[in-house]
Order: sequence, then structure tokens, then C-alpha cells
Amino acid sequence: MPYVIAGVDMLIYMKDPSGLITEATIPNGTPVTTANLFAPCAYVTSLEDRSLYRNSGTAAAPVWEKASELRVATINLSAAQLIAMYTTPVQVIAAIPGKTIWVDSYDFTMTRTSTAFTGGGALRVQYSNTANGAGTGTSATIAATVVTGAAGVTYTHRINSDISDFASASVAGIGLYISNQTAAFAAGTGTAVLTIRYFVL
Repeated sequence: MPYVIAGVDMLIYMKDPSGLITEATIPNGTPVTTANLFAPCAYVTSLEDRSLYRNSGTAAAPVWEKASELRVATINLSAAQLIAMYTTPVQVIAAIPGKTIWVDSYDFTMTRTSTAFTGGGALRVQYSNTANGAGTGTSATIAATVVTGAAGVTYTHRINSDISDFASASVAGIGLYISNQTAAFAAGTGTAVLTIRYFVL
């Protein structure tokens, strides 16, 4: 049914048993933050650009975020971090309480110097700071040779892996980290940049 609040027309599709809106559309802009109008996790579509907004707050204090917004994070990795991340994974994206971070894809740019890294094992972007790359992986691993190769700059691209039937505790409210498997790298002086694209749901 039509509804007008704060001068904004709204078409309401669904309400919960307490009368709070759970699904609606608005002509443009972002939804209003009027208290006790929208249910937590309510969805509102803005017809202006077909953006879908989700209430990540409460009924009393709605917080609207684009439900399908692709986000980007960039992390610079020093030689010391590359060497230590076998036992001390490096945080890529901090945990978001009550949310799951879903990886779309990422790029790993490695700048190697004449002082090569030695040893080490495959790199992995994973959920949680589990040492030795033993967390729940988000994609195929990156070969250790990407880090240990000859001087120069290389690019590696990975897309997300299918995650099926994992317990919610494995991914919900868990941050993303980069670690590596098998053994630690040593000796090198190169650096890397990790650029990751992701959704928050």
C-alpha cells in the first residue's frame, strides 16, 4: 500500500507481524531513518538507480547500506610481513560483527628484488587468523614461486571459490587474513600489494 513519510513516497510490499516494514520501494535516494518504521534487515529498493538497501541497524535506529555494494580494500605487505605471515597472518579486512565478508576476486602484485625470498609455501587469503594458512580459504592458493622468483614485478589474479555447507561460525563475523602454508619465507626484501574486492552480507 502507498505510504508517505518525511515527504517521501514509499510503496510497501511487506510488513512483519509487529507492523514494521520488511520490504518496500522508494522513488529515489536512500530510505529514511525514522524510528520504529523498518524492521531490522528490511530491504528497500530505490527506483532511481535500482539500488538495494538493507537495514543493518535496529528498528529504533535504522542504518542503511547498499546490500549489493562491491567494496575494495588494498593492503601493502612488507618483506617482514611476508616472512612472518606463516605464523602471524596479516589482517586484510577486519571482522564485521553479525556480517559475512564474501570475496568476489583479488589481485596480488609482487615486487621482487635481487635479494630473493627462499623457502615458504603457497599463499592463501582465508577467514580467521589461523596460522600456517589453515583457515577457510576464499580462493585457489597462490604458488610460493610468485614470492620466491627472480627480481621483477608480477601480477596474480584469483576469483572466489565456491563455499558450500560450511558452519556459519567459519565465516560469519570473521575477518579475512593472508597467510601461507607449509613453511615460512626467509631472506627476501621484496614487497607486495593485495587488492581485494568483496561484498558484506
